[in-house]
Amino acid sequence: MATTPDEEFWSNHARSTLGPLLSLAGTYTASDQASHLRFFDEHVASCLGSQQIEPKVEYWASPDLAGTRFEVSLNLTTRGKAKVRLSFDLLRDGTGPDPFGEDNAREILHRLCLATGGDPRLMDCLMKAFFLSPSETEALRDKVPPHMQIPPACIAFELEGHRQILKAYIPIVRKAAALGKPAGDIALNALRDLEPLGYDLSYNLGLLDEYLASRQGQVDPIMIGIDCLDPKINEGSRVKVYVHCKACTFATARDVITLGGRLTGEPTPMKLNLLRSIWHLLLSEPGGIPDDKIDTWSKQERSPGAVFSGVLFSIDLAAGKKMPDIKIYVPVFQYAEHTETSFRNTNAVLKTVGHEWGQTGRFNEVATAIFGQQKAHGQSHLSYSYTESKGVYLTAYFSIPIFHGEQITNAYNIPN
Repeated sequence: MATTPDEEFWSNHARSTLGPLLSLAGTYTASDQASHLRFFDEHVASCLGSQQIEPKVEYWASPDLAGTRFEVSLNLTTRGKAKVRLSFDLLRDGTGPDPFGEDNAREILHRLCLATGGDPRLMDCLMKAFFLSPSETEALRDKVPPHMQIPPACIAFELEGHRQILKAYIPIVRKAAALGKPAGDIALNALRDLEPLGYDLSYNLGLLDEYLASRQGQVDPIMIGIDCLDPKINEGSRVKVYVHCKACTFATARDVITLGGRLTGEPTPMKLNLLRSIWHLLLSEPGGIPDDKIDTWSKQERSPGAVFSGVLFSIDLAAGKKMPDIKIYVPVFQYAEHTETSFRNTNAVLKTVGHEWGQTGRFNEVATAIFGQQKAHGQSHLSYSYTESKGVYLTAYFSIPIFHGEQITNAYNIPN
């Protein structure tokens, strides 16, 4: 039960967003849905702070790594059931003895790990590697601009039946700034020392090291994510390396997805062919992009120069998998003037890849019913991958923007 006005606010908000999405996903029983909303009340609402939501915000996502105070997402695959996820960023206040919020993040992550029955060991290794020492904190305190809300951690829950599976994401960029070292070197060193994995990462890390070394300044690691599970007994448990590229072109996507041509066997060719078939929809160009221009064609962004410009990828290193699975996260808010346009584009993507939710129009119906009419949430990203076991894998993210367009413009000197 909510115990403060802020917690009551978030509890009610979850029942207007997370609750309907759980219901309309068609995967969760009434008991499952009640379990997740109860978990939200007891463990999540108190983490979200006092931010209030205007009912009709302009359709913008955050200009910084911190994308949202509260986000829900819908994962759809062509060979599986719909899944709902919940995520939020821990934001720093920039003051006091914990200016970057790392002590607070450590306490919250351990509390949530205990609440979900998770395993904290991988999470602890990442916090040890990427959180700042007291001297680094002091040295960096005055160097980080006030509007740069780089979170100490991002937190997500995969909602599986009645269970909540904790996922922790730790940004690398602040540690890299404090040490004056490349983020890629810091990330790879931390992953080589990661314990207890129970499986060998050396081959994949070798591939990644070679690729990043050949793309310095073009492909930048920004964050590491892990499932807070014991990988020795949870097959499919993942370590995820997130990399950012400034150019959102199909040529960039092909380069990262193949690690510069190092991944050529199946399912990579199928993954690229399917991505090519939906690329124009991801960029909100329903009329298509000429075949002879698709590699280098780019579209003007609505918020250029922000961290959520360009394109994001995750390189997933999973237990029992020799080759990484690489996902692309396209910031669809950058290309669609209205969130309803993103809904229609995503529905068209699903239809193109043969998913029932696209063929029947169900995605557009569900997204519009819950998030349409300029409600607080807008669709910020659509992620894509393809594997032989899951088929096409798509996740639509619905975020509460932290900043309005005017604030983005002022912070980054972006002309109107």
